[in-house]
Amino acid sequence: MIKKVKIEDAIGQPLLHDLTGIMADGFKGVVFKRNHIVQEEDLEKLRDIGKDHIYVGELDKDCVHEEDAISEVAPLLIGDNISLSKPSEGKISFTSKVFGLFTINRQALLELNQRGIYTFATIKSYSTVKKGDKLVGARIVPLYTDRKEVEIIKEIGKKYGPIFEVREFKKLKVGVIITGSEIYYGRIKDLFEPIIRKKIAFFDGKIQGIKKCPDDLEMIEEISQEFLDEGCDLIVFSGGMSVDPDDLTPRVIRSMSDKFIIQGLPMQPGNMLTVGKNKQTYLVGVPGASIHSEITSFDFFLPRIFAGIDLKKSDFTEMGEGGLL
Repeated sequence: MIKKVKIEDAIGQPLLHDLTGIMADGFKGVVFKRNHIVQEEDLEKLRDIGKDHIYVGELDKDCVHEEDAISEVAPLLIGDNISLSKPSEGKISFTSKVFGLFTINRQALLELNQRGIYTFATIKSYSTVKKGDKLVGARIVPLYTDRKEVEIIKEIGKKYGPIFEVREFKKLKVGVIITGSEIYYGRIKDLFEPIIRKKIAFFDGKIQGIKKCPDDLEMIEEISQEFLDEGCDLIVFSGGMSVDPDDLTPRVIRSMSDKFIIQGLPMQPGNMLTVGKNKQTYLVGVPGASIHSEITSFDFFLPRIFAGIDLKKSDFTEMGEGGLL
C-alpha cells in the first residue's frame, strides 16, 4: 500500500519514485533516485525541493511503476539500429546507433498515444539522423498504471513489429545524366553537376559517371542503359523536366521503367519530380528548381532512396500538407 507521510516519518524507508528538483543554481534533474533509503541528513535537501511530504510503501500486485511500465514495452517497439537509455524520472530515450533515416509506423504511434497512459514524443518520420541523435522520448503519465495497460501496449508492439526504425543509408552507385542541347554544345554553363555531387556525397554515394546529352531521345536512353548495365542503383536526370512536347526526360523515365511511379507531386519548389524504377534501380528526374533552391521535393525523397525504402505513389501524393517549401 502507498501512503503519504511527513518526510521526518520517512526516515529509513525507500523512495517510491525519483524525486526531481530545480535548484537555485539552475540545476534541474533527479535529486534522489527511486529506492533511495531516506536518511536524516536528506531532510533539508528534501525541503529545498519543496517536499514536506513524500510517498512511501509498495505498489499493489496489479500496479506497475512508471519506470517498469516503460522499460517493459520499449524493447518491443524498436528496430536493431536504436538504443534505449536507462529510465530516469520515469522517462526513456530512444537513440540512433547509425547514420540513417528514422521512420515511424504512424498508425501504430497513434494507437500507442491514444489510450492516454503512455506517451511517445518523437522527431518527424523520415528525418535524417546521425549516430547518437535522440529520436523518441517515452514515459507514462501517472506514477504507476494497471498491469492490463502494459499488456495492451505490448500487444500493439507485437502487432506492428518495429514501430520505430532507423534505416542505415546504403552506399549506392549513382549515374547522372544532364540533358539539354544548350548545355551539351556549350552555349550555357551547366550548374547542376556541383549541386548533385554535393547531395550524393552527403550520403557517401559513389558517382559512377556524369554524362551530358543533347535533346536526343535515343542518346539519353542509350546512356541510361549503360548506367543500368554498370549496376547503378540510382540514375539522376536533370533538364527537360517540364510538360513541353520537346522535353524528353520524363518520356525516357517512363519508357525505361518497369514500374513508373509518378510525374508531378504537390510540392513546391519541385512540382515536376518524376520517378520510376527499373528492377531495383530508381530513375529520378530532378526539376530545374534544384539549381536555384536549396531544398526541393528531390531532397525529401533522396534520403528514402539511400535508405532502401520501396517508394509508392502515395508516398508522393501525401506531401501536399507541408509541401509548400
